[in-house]
Amino acid sequence: MATTRGRVVYTNQVVIDQADFFEPDGFTRVTGLVIGDLTSELFFNNVLQPWSLTDGSATQDAQVVSGAVLWNEVSGSPGFYNVRFRPNAEGYWRLLINYPAGTQIMGQDYDVKTQPPFAAPGLRASFVGSSDGPC
Repeated sequence: MATTRGRVVYTNQVVIDQADFFEPDGFTRVTGLVIGDLTSELFFNNVLQPWSLTDGSATQDAQVVSGAVLWNEVSGSPGFYNVRFRPNAEGYWRLLINYPAGTQIMGQDYDVKTQPPFAAPGLRASFVGSSDGPC
């Protein structure tokens, strides 16, 4: 079973996602998966990247750096898995996490864009006087 979906994220933003893997009944979640049970492939503009799959259980979101895909089971939620990485360039990214023993793949597409400049919400009034005197 493979799942694929797409998202838009910004350059150097931590991508936070989840992966789902199920027992042969297609309903019961597989619990206790660690990075040794999985393989991963990360593509940037259809070029395979050498980013490693790393245990992320002790890493906070602010500590996620480019160059690795972090993986861990969500604390207190067996069978739910947290996936994080930080794309460092604008373009098309595709992450595949493979669970070979269960013959399953989780696929996720990301359109990474440059974050637009911040603009304050609301209206801004501007009054420009004439050099000829009062209006």
